[in-house]
Amino acid sequence: MRVRTVTRLWSIGVRTTVGFAVSAMALTTGVLVFVALASQWSLRAATEFRPTALSSAATPSVGRDPHVDPSAVPSGAVAFVQVAAEQQWQWSAVGIAVAGVLAGLLGWVLSRQVLRPIDRMARTADRISASTLHERIALDGPDDELRRLARTVDALLDRLEAAFASQRRFVAQAAHELRTPLAVQRASVQIGLPDDATPAELAAVRAELLEQNRRTEHLVDSLLVLAEAERGLEDRSTAVDLGAVARDVVAQAAGAARDADVTLVVDEQDVPRGLTGEPLLVRQLVGNLVDNAIEYNEPGGTVLVRTGVHGVTVENTGVLIDPDEVQHLTEPFRRGEHPGSKRHSGLGLSIVAAIADAHGWSLRLEPLADGGLRAVVRVSSV
Repeated sequence: MRVRTVTRLWSIGVRTTVGFAVSAMALTTGVLVFVALASQWSLRAATEFRPTALSSAATPSVGRDPHVDPSAVPSGAVAFVQVAAEQQWQWSAVGIAVAGVLAGLLGWVLSRQVLRPIDRMARTADRISASTLHERIALDGPDDELRRLARTVDALLDRLEAAFASQRRFVAQAAHELRTPLAVQRASVQIGLPDDATPAELAAVRAELLEQNRRTEHLVDSLLVLAEAERGLEDRSTAVDLGAVARDVVAQAAGAARDADVTLVVDEQDVPRGLTGEPLLVRQLVGNLVDNAIEYNEPGGTVLVRTGVHGVTVENTGVLIDPDEVQHLTEPFRRGEHPGSKRHSGLGLSIVAAIADAHGWSLRLEPLADGGLRAVVRVSSV
């Protein structure tokens, strides 16, 4: 933990600040030393090679020119200081120019060092495509801002890779689900309709074709609803009465419940206040939960639909469900173990999860100890 804290403190900002501070101090020290040494050398050269000028300046021929004021003639010390000042200004200008060039070169080197990880991230991002989503930046070095950014990008690539894999599985499964009823329809027409088909055979083939057509239509409708839910909602500001939706759904599912010998029970405790959403999708959500609870039940079982301030709960009796299997029930075309009809497309809970996610709600599935499943949708009031 201590090492991680130290590496976080040694960030790019800290490293850049320390680097330029040390560089500035070193350059300033170098300039001062350079100016001092150069000035000393110049003064030494001036005293060695200009003694005549200095001595003549120190002892002017006052007698030759009676109009010259001896006090106005500079002494040797004053002339020496003037020469020193000139040399110091000249060498200071040279030193400042050299320091500027060195500082620019140093800044370029430091910028290249800092930007090298960014260049690596850019090259990796340019290489990544739908077929190379397995590549990662995997930036090493100190735990600074760039490494945290690289980890964020790698996490984003993980999610994209998972989404692409899920999309590929979904397309393959959808193609398989659509191909099955089409193959059944073709077989029914080719095999079940001979030239001398009897009225009974025609009626059987017609019933089979209608059933397969209904399954195909239901599957396409489910795919469209799932795509609409996963696309997101542009406007979900319509007020939704969750209690009224639940009552309406239960009333329409009463016939299917009677046919399956399942008892529907409604427990309306309260409803969320100020709940908004897309009414048709909310109705689809509750309808799918109730429909699945009836379908995956047992004769003489019950379905409980409860609404409260936190959302809606639908639970049913039925067979025991493996807890490890529950987390996969929201995957497309994942059907539970049930010996009943095959009228479901396997998209019911996938649609529920997509609608809940589009509204910003949460879906939780819990297997019951005595068999059956509890589905809890927690809504958020706006």
